[in-house]
Amino acid sequence: MIRSATLMSRAIFFILVSLLIIQAGAANAASVEERLDQINRMPEKFRAETLEKEARKEGELVWYAAMASDRAAELIKAFEGKYPFLKIRFQPGGAGRQLEQLLIEHRTKKQRADIINTRRSYVGVMAKAGAVIRYRTPLRAALRDGFTDKEGFINGIYAQPRVFLYNTRMIARDKAPQSFSDLLDPRWKDRLGMDTTDYDWLASLIDYYGRGKALEFAGKLAKQQLNLRRGPTLLAQLAVAGEFPVVVDAFPEEIMQMKNAKAPAEFVFTEPFVAVKTPTTVSIASGAPHPHAASLFVDFLLSKPGQDLMAGQGRWVSRKDGTYFADLSGKKMQIPSLQWDDKQVELINLYNGILGLK
Repeated sequence: MIRSATLMSRAIFFILVSLLIIQAGAANAASVEERLDQINRMPEKFRAETLEKEARKEGELVWYAAMASDRAAELIKAFEGKYPFLKIRFQPGGAGRQLEQLLIEHRTKKQRADIINTRRSYVGVMAKAGAVIRYRTPLRAALRDGFTDKEGFINGIYAQPRVFLYNTRMIARDKAPQSFSDLLDPRWKDRLGMDTTDYDWLASLIDYYGRGKALEFAGKLAKQQLNLRRGPTLLAQLAVAGEFPVVVDAFPEEIMQMKNAKAPAEFVFTEPFVAVKTPTTVSIASGAPHPHAASLFVDFLLSKPGQDLMAGQGRWVSRKDGTYFADLSGKKMQIPSLQWDDKQVELINLYNGILGLK
């Protein structure tokens, strides 16, 4: 009898919640966070049913994506295969331009975007403007440290480790640098390439070593007459072309593409830690026209199938059970701490000052 009463109480509760959601749907877009919070508190089965039911009414979602179109297309195909009643309208573009457009839409109350994925350091800007919501999906519990925040604004989908790239025609594997301290060897003077905008690299260095030791090391590295260029792709291309034999802060996925094309490229996961670029995140707009469809898509990106697709693209994904094409066991992955998201100007000035950049 007690069990029956409990089940009846739960049924009544979820009926009331569903009614609240339907009523909220008629309210303005500022209630998107509340509506999704109500759904996220439901048991898994009820939650999934409610999201799908409401998403069917919406029929589509608009995704502002700082992601290559071919890679996004793989995710869209898989998602639309799972939810054939939904269509994703995809808008690619640079992270800065996407951010600006979302903020304009929010200020003018002419909301088009449902979802934006961009670098983590931009989330705070969007949140302070009220342009994105907290999204406390239950899938957050499956994510690694560094990919979420306490409030619910940050939901990371993947990040990119930084590694040493070396030209295999110029350097044998056993002669390539293995650790950060190896870079200070006099034999690497004028033989190292580095990105002029890799501020995250310095943030990871400070987080691991502490400010004093990190800045001391970075200053010594700067005296190695670095070959400074903007952009990891350009640096990697110059290294395999023989301009210099080593890149300090390359991306493994780019190096793997070069290796597959028979270029003389290889990489080393650094010691005592691997510096990681600030994660790429996904956020739901506060005025999302299709919030339930947006919720389904965010959950897909954080799910094992969605994460496996991104891992297949060479990404180091956010799930603890996510795979990677290389063995990271025993490696210390140093994601820049959340404090740097509010200290970007300070970080940029530090980096430019150490490397002698304007």
